[in-house]
Amino acid sequence: MRPHASSSRAGAALASAQSPARRHHRLGPRLAGLVALSAVLLLGGCATLTAVRADVTTPKAAPHALVGARVQLQASPSTAAAPDADVFQSAVVQAMTHAGMVPLLGQPALYTARYSFHRYVDFEASFPSAWPPPGAPILLPNGAWIYSGYPLLWSGFSWPPPWYDRVFDLEIRDTATGALVYSTSAVTGSYQQRLGPVAQKLADSALAGFPLRSGMHRVMIPSG
Repeated sequence: MRPHASSSRAGAALASAQSPARRHHRLGPRLAGLVALSAVLLLGGCATLTAVRADVTTPKAAPHALVGARVQLQASPSTAAAPDADVFQSAVVQAMTHAGMVPLLGQPALYTARYSFHRYVDFEASFPSAWPPPGAPILLPNGAWIYSGYPLLWSGFSWPPPWYDRVFDLEIRDTATGALVYSTSAVTGSYQQRLGPVAQKLADSALAGFPLRSGMHRVMIPSG
């Protein structure tokens, strides 16, 4: 017995209505997986962007006598007078302690460590298309940099933001003789000029691998 035409049409309509639901059911897990993967990639990218990459220079390995040694800690005058002086001091104390030394504040010791944090504008990195400039760079009152010596200036022209090198230097000397025992430095480049947020990472980078590591190498300090 042949089915009525109305029954056939009803069945087709029901199948058509159920088909998007089936497709949605199949696509649901896929979409969820893609969303989860995108979130992982995004978080991974953010972690990479917030990590600090530092170029470290350590002329020679530290003598074994520095391992576990008590070291008097002193800041350079400019670092001691900086608004973030306490942040800098805490960063160096933590890095030296982690490296195996015993930093002392205001107490005499056989060794004296002097540290500094500073920054400078890397003009060659900031303005590669105009290097060397025809004139000396000039810092304007609003914080912008321009070059002197150009014959023409026009409205609407501006340079890209300056590129800053943020630097940590550490020297350890024999207190009695003043002889240099160990030195290391770390530098990281950024459009940001603040030193406080990267002080700990710079100090950790400079002393990574202490006491055996020496030479020029790159250190990646993750965020957190």
